[in-house]
Amino acid sequence: MYARGGDQKARHFYHVNNSSGNNCPTTESTGESATHARCVALAVAALKNKFKPQAKRYGAEITLDASDSGSGNKTRQADALLEFTEENPFFGKGLIIEVQHRHHEKDTKSTTHDYLYTGYSVAWLSSSDFGEEELDYSVVDQAFAKEDGAGYSVRDYSAIRFIDCESYYYGGEHNWGTVPGYVLTCEEDYQICTSRPCILRRQYDEDREEYAYHPDVAQPDLPLKVLKNTLVGVSTITSFEESLKQRYHDAVLEKALADRPEIGECPGPKGFHEWQGNPESFWGGAADVELRSCQHCPVHLFTDQRGYPDERTDILFTEKPDPDWNLMELEADPRQCQNRSHEHGFWYEQCPDCGVNNPY
Repeated sequence: MYARGGDQKARHFYHVNNSSGNNCPTTESTGESATHARCVALAVAALKNKFKPQAKRYGAEITLDASDSGSGNKTRQADALLEFTEENPFFGKGLIIEVQHRHHEKDTKSTTHDYLYTGYSVAWLSSSDFGEEELDYSVVDQAFAKEDGAGYSVRDYSAIRFIDCESYYYGGEHNWGTVPGYVLTCEEDYQICTSRPCILRRQYDEDREEYAYHPDVAQPDLPLKVLKNTLVGVSTITSFEESLKQRYHDAVLEKALADRPEIGECPGPKGFHEWQGNPESFWGGAADVELRSCQHCPVHLFTDQRGYPDERTDILFTEKPDPDWNLMELEADPRQCQNRSHEHGFWYEQCPDCGVNNPY
């Protein structure tokens, strides 16, 4: 990390990505171990001997397209792969054998997800499963026969089981939120999945016009306490930090920055608004409806926390709203109100939060 700063920008640190053109850190290439290479060759031979009449292709180190899988990987390179001429009812499009040997270990969960997503079954073997001159295919059969063993077939396993993300598991998509680049140690905006317990990150590559999934995104290196005067409606039952950790789990600071609507850019010392500690009650005296002012700039925040916790309304004003403005009616607009009664298919005759008649 290097320090940078000047008269117009707070002094901070930034990351240097020592990459080799593919957004991955450069490392000294040591080559594939002889043991791993031998096992891969024996795995290909075992697949060929078992399924050659049914095979469309087979080989070692075959690259598969995984760009649409949701794991953040554009491609996967299978150690040993056999693809069937016609889809197999148990194995799907094909069968992959992955060899785990010393430093060649892969992320088994996300790799298994990508193979299943693309229609391939996979067996994870270790070098101890191989003989000196052959791989006994019964070892592969045993991997698939054992419950929760080392074999995962497209017939018996769903790909979503292997991605640790609630949003992806239930909806098939990640819940992306943007971490703003004006936070002190962020160089550029990037996105993080705000669902539990996922910590997948991505950043848009303007040159390639696509998202790149980086393990080395320059994440904000700030303590949680910097958000103390920024977030509103945080539980007072537990400590401020514990309340956030219970909600967001891993990557707490990043997810809070990406998921909270009251965080906005500000010329103040932290780069985002810090709200006065004593909010004004709404003119009508409604519970959980407050008006806050920023400590550093003229911006005001109108917050309505009635109803469900995830259906809060936040409106930012560049100056203090006039008391003659009927903010209740402004917030009663279904385009502003987040209550689920406005969603298509709900039977509510009237929204319980804003009182607007449901058009459906």
